[in-house]
Amino acid sequence: MKKASLLVYCLLIVGFSLKAQATDHTLEVAGKATVKELPQEIVFRIPLKILDASYLGCSNRLAETLNDLKKDLSRNGIKETWIKTNNYRISENMVYKDGQRKQDGYMGMVNIAVDGNYSPELVNSVLKSISSLELNYSINFSMSEEQKQRLTKIAMVNAVDDAKQKALVLSEATGVKLVGIAKISYGIDAYRPEPFMTERILNSKEDGSFANDLSLSPPLTSLFKSVLIVWNIE
Repeated sequence: MKKASLLVYCLLIVGFSLKAQATDHTLEVAGKATVKELPQEIVFRIPLKILDASYLGCSNRLAETLNDLKKDLSRNGIKETWIKTNNYRISENMVYKDGQRKQDGYMGMVNIAVDGNYSPELVNSVLKSISSLELNYSINFSMSEEQKQRLTKIAMVNAVDDAKQKALVLSEATGVKLVGIAKISYGIDAYRPEPFMTERILNSKEDGSFANDLSLSPPLTSLFKSVLIVWNIE
């Protein structure tokens, strides 16, 4: 009885194994694509900091410097809607002296951002305004939403075409026939960051030539997409 039961069990295992092998006729191919384009948008970020012995003096100087910068940007053709401020604050300026933490006047800070569509004229105008104040600043180049959507679509289509081409080559080389798609997985390399933005941090004190030679320009930015397609074959 035990031998008969064991024989039936073994036959079932073999049957399931053969069935799995018979149905597992697939070809798995990864398609990849990269598209490149210059970013269309630029953002200047300008941290403004003022130190003063008195709270009132710090507050007045911070407001005056901010207003002067805004006026100068407007005179140089920067639209008011392109200029944004945040994190406006005044706090005690704490320093370490003789091993102790002590107050040394007041510190006022505000972050200024100027964003718009990249052009040499825009870069030149902003650099003219901030060079006189000898401010630190960072520049971000990023793709517009229209660019992101358009390039993502192109990269996805190209990745699928790449997978199709590889599948055809493999099927011809091995003598099998593609009879339909069993599965498609998108974003198999999802851990890769999408490089829609790049940043350069510059100091107007170190190099004032940028306002004249317009050598600053957005770098070529790449977008990578991938798909995994599983074909049924016979």
